[in-house]
Amino acid sequence: MKEFRTDQIRNIVFVGHGGAGKTSLIESVLFDAGETGRIGSTADGTSVMDYTPDEVKRKISI
Repeated sequence: MKEFRTDQIRNIVFVGHGGAGKTSLIESVLFDAGETGRIGSTADGTSVMDYTPDEVKRKISI
């Protein structure tokens, strides 16, 4: 894992109603930034953002 100095860290928040597409947007941003090799999906359990068993089972981000 890369190490970053605290002055290099930026926090970004994605806020919206349930089902608005926040996870899909983040998946696309990570892919476009070259941080992932594919765009995952909550529906098929391949989302990078949904990694806990409950999230995968429910097919939603918690």
